[in-house]
Amino acid sequence: MKWNLLLAIVVVLMAYITCKNIQKTPEPAPETAQAPAAEQSGLPWKASKVIKGDNPNSAYTYQSKSVPSHVDVPWDTVKKPTTSRRAFMSTGWWTPKMAYQPSDTTVHVYFIGKWLRFAEDQTFKIYVEGKEVGNGHWAWDDIKKETYLSCTDPWFNNTWATQERGFRMVWKGNTELNFTGIQVRMDNEPTPPWLK
Repeated sequence: MKWNLLLAIVVVLMAYITCKNIQKTPEPAPETAQAPAAEQSGLPWKASKVIKGDNPNSAYTYQSKSVPSHVDVPWDTVKKPTTSRRAFMSTGWWTPKMAYQPSDTTVHVYFIGKWLRFAEDQTFKIYVEGKEVGNGHWAWDDIKKETYLSCTDPWFNNTWATQERGFRMVWKGNTELNFTGIQVRMDNEPTPPWLK
């Protein structure tokens, strides 16, 4: 009993000494605090954006609002898609239902409302409310399960790791060329609203 009491006193004393010796990090004044700057990575690892600076006292919730870097998509170096793949892509209209990126949780506003019409000759057009706003070429890498889009729209122009379930695809920005981290859910519709 005496040992337990002695040990409890030692623990309390050590806790007090430890807490007293911990120095608090001074917090900057609100008017001088600045958000870390995001910039393109020039570092040895692939990252869509590098956020410089730190925020030691809490989790940082910096949102980067910038257009993805231009990528020259080698759509014409990939083996021509099979007949069934060309038929699958050219059936109906493809429209994004949602898009997400960890560093910009509002990235969906650049995708929602656009409609993609793929053709069997590996071309496609992008429409918004019935008006053509972009065009380009597409390809499919059957081994890597990647969709290649080379177009004028900076948000779609890239290679996309693709998961499929019926006439629904999820494009993921996690390939050798695309390291944006954006994920886009694409659904197939028989006709867009302006043709109904």
